[in-house]
Amino acid sequence: MLEDIKQRFAKAGIELTEKQLLQMDTLIGFLQEYCKKVNLTAIRDREGIIGKHLIDSVLPLTLTEVQSGAKCLDIGTGAGFPAVPMMIYRPDLRFTLLDAQQKRTVYLQQLLERLELKAEIIHGRAEELCRKDGYKGGYDMVTARAVGSLPLLLGYACPFLRKGGRFAALRGSAEEEQGEVQKALGKLRMEKVQETCYSLPKGDGRRLVVFERS
Repeated sequence: MLEDIKQRFAKAGIELTEKQLLQMDTLIGFLQEYCKKVNLTAIRDREGIIGKHLIDSVLPLTLTEVQSGAKCLDIGTGAGFPAVPMMIYRPDLRFTLLDAQQKRTVYLQQLLERLELKAEIIHGRAEELCRKDGYKGGYDMVTARAVGSLPLLLGYACPFLRKGGRFAALRGSAEEEQGEVQKALGKLRMEKVQETCYSLPKGDGRRLVVFERS
């Protein structure tokens, strides 16, 4: 059952170890089983999970540089995307997973136990957590995948970042209103340092937009 994961990732130019393949397979099985009782994602078929959740989460790590051992925060992590696949691919990354819905954080606790991965999981909101000691200005990288508008996410992400820290936004192919993004950047002392357009193996368009706090 691991061969389909291996082949799909290989088509995206990503090689996984045997352990990583097993962890990805465990993630798929647990997500499918859990979704029978709790609605976490509309994408529940194995092929869809591999392509639109797992590969979609990991590909950005091959497109931008993330320092070894980086302290990372995933805002609105949902069912753990992109954070959990990123942790499987890059076990050196130290993640905090943040979500406003408790049903998701309960799921994530159980998932990480099965994957033998460790991360801080927080049930809460970014606009409240960023004011707390230990979180404000404490992260090297913040991620967010397809949640909310880009100007809004910039406002959520910025307070968490240390000077020189980066916010990696995983977006669809449609571009947001650039005027609103520039207005938000001006207020936050952040600048866009990368925008990469790419496609998933099935052809779905994606954009990785990276911002740095000055």
